[in-house]
Amino acid sequence: MPNSNSGLPRPDPSEVQSPLDRALEAEHAYIRELAGLAQLARPTDDDPRMHYRLADTFSAVLCRHLAAVDDVVLPKARKELSHGHARVHDHVRHARGLEHTLHLLKARLYGDATAFHRTWDEVWLGLEDWLDDHVKHEQALVHALAEHLTADEAEQLAARLPAAEEHSPTRPHPYTPHTGVIGRLAHRLWARADSFWDDAEARIVPRRHPGRAHAGEGLLSRYVTGISPHQSERPRAPERRGSTES
Repeated sequence: MPNSNSGLPRPDPSEVQSPLDRALEAEHAYIRELAGLAQLARPTDDDPRMHYRLADTFSAVLCRHLAAVDDVVLPKARKELSHGHARVHDHVRHARGLEHTLHLLKARLYGDATAFHRTWDEVWLGLEDWLDDHVKHEQALVHALAEHLTADEAEQLAARLPAAEEHSPTRPHPYTPHTGVIGRLAHRLWARADSFWDDAEARIVPRRHPGRAHAGEGLLSRYVTGISPHQSERPRAPERRGSTES
């Protein structure tokens, strides 16, 4: 009896997403949504500090993601990939550049004299460029790594990422080690220091939702920001660059 599926095209293995690919794709989508909300935020009479809190939330989530990738993904990439050491070094270089732009964002937000010459839009345009570039590098690295992992190994790495984020720094530290034993130790020490200052400054840092996502909100509800309105009431992220704010 002939196989009824013999005429159907088989999927290209290179186009099939691994669990790690899917996990990072969801992270990138969430980070981009937070960036869009923070960029659009303006102070109001009811919430004069909305733009501070949304920008701080975006920065905290992104910093935790970068550190978790350093600790979970990069050791495996260095070991499994051809020229793994060089690829990890390139990834860290881009991560440091992104962290530098987060420093500039905070300086502009809180009135640091070093950022007075930059408008709000200029800072965000530069940050978008760095974020786009870093996401491309991260996706390429993870996609290449997925070809060397079993399904179980990919599942394990995808599961370890959110756990690592919970113990990662919430602020950028571009000048400290990012990889290896010293890098992991630096992340743990900075996570404690950042937590202290977050509490002292009443800075809201998202925690992963302990339960399942709310219906209709999908993966974005896995964090509890404590500051954003309901999804249906949120301003939409900008579809293109540029605004009138300075």
